[in-house]
This record gives sequence, structure tokens and C-alpha cells, in this order.
Amino acid sequence: MSTALARKFACEVTADLTLAGGWLRFKGVNDFNPNVNPNLEDASDYDTDGWASSEVTMQDWNADVSFFRRKNSGVYDPAQELVRSRIGQFDDAARVGFRWFDKTGGPEANQGVALVTWKRSNTGVKNLEQATVTFTGTDVPLQMDITNPYQVTASPVVVGASPSGQGTGDGVAITGSGFTGATAVKFGSTAATSFDVINDQLIVAVLPSASAGSAPITVTTPVDTSSALAYTRSA
Repeated sequence: MSTALARKFACEVTADLTLAGGWLRFKGVNDFNPNVNPNLEDASDYDTDGWASSEVTMQDWNADVSFFRRKNSGVYDPAQELVRSRIGQFDDAARVGFRWFDKTGGPEANQGVALVTWKRSNTGVKNLEQATVTFTGTDVPLQMDITNPYQVTASPVVVGASPSGQGTGDGVAITGSGFTGATAVKFGSTAATSFDVINDQLIVAVLPSASAGSAPITVTTPVDTSSALAYTRSA
């Protein structure tokens, strides 16, 4: 028997308040604390013989997510920026879809619509930039025990890469499908220096050091490795 790790959870956000799609993985998370909070009302009466009795009359939920601010090729993490764009807004413009799930494939997976508050932390001259967002449920009930979105079954397919002709250290946006849980991105036979799975249809990868010429792109997930997409790079 082993002990479950706290870091097994992934968090995602979407601008789609119907929660139907458009999910973006929240990068840089270093602490995550979800809570479902019942409102208890005193239901004590003479029949309880001096023992307190309570009833649940309402439920609310919230989740605190602390994270490092992430950049890739000078661009902030899209999920973080989606949440930040809700600051100072009203009505639907202040809301996001939020879900969290066990990225090891376990059964815990929940989603809902939330208002957000954003607070910077670790603001000293020697600190890494960090922030904490509180997601507070609103409008619709928390959907608990949804089908875990991390249970990937489709093979990855690469259909596009831009811009063309990038060189060592440059970023390339790779589009397609089935990218969730990607474990490797290669340009030719060489692994990308780094890559971020933005969502199931988009990966941003950094070109490794290599000579100019043909560097076909492949994406590998726990399910399969994609067919190669032709790509020509510079040095």
C-alpha cells in the first residue's frame, strides 16, 4: 500500500460557462485546496433530550490555487491569463468554468462555474513571482464525480505547426488533437527542449539545438505516438 500524493491533481479553466469545452490546463500550481462547505442550521428540539441536532440547508464550494507565474517564449500561461482577465469584471464577464481532477486517472473529478479573486504573493526582490486565486462557486451546483477527463483514449494527431522556419530556442505552436497527457515532443529524432500542453489541441514546444533542414514533428502520449508532420527548421 502506498500513500497518495497531494500533487496528483490538475486544475483547468474555461471561458465556456456551459462547461462544454475549451479547457486550459493551469500551469505552475504549487498548492491546491478545494472545499465543499455545508451550511448547518440548528434543528434541536425537546425530542433530542438535550443533544444538539442540525440539518444541511445549503452548500457552497471554493478552491484556493497557488501558483508560480509561467511564461513560454515570453507569453504568460493562457489559463492564468484567462483568470486574470476576470479581475474587475461583472456578471458573466467575471466568471470562469473551473474543474479539478486526479491526473493519475483516479475517480475524483469535479467542475463548476466560479467567480475569482487574484492575490499576488512572494513579492520580495529575491522571490519568484507567485499568486493565489480563489475560485468561489456560483450560479450552478458543483458537478461532482464527473468522468475524469484525464482518461485519454484517442491517439495524438498533429495537423499543423507555426511559425515555420524557427531555430534553436524558438517556440513552435503545434496543433492537432489527442495531446492531453503528452509525454514527449520531437523534432526529427531530437526531443524538444521543453513543451507545454496548453490543451488537448495545442502544444507549445521549444526547438532543440540542431542543424537547419527537415525536422518532422511527432507527439507521444501514453496512448500512442503521432504520425510525423513535415517541418523545416533553421539552425
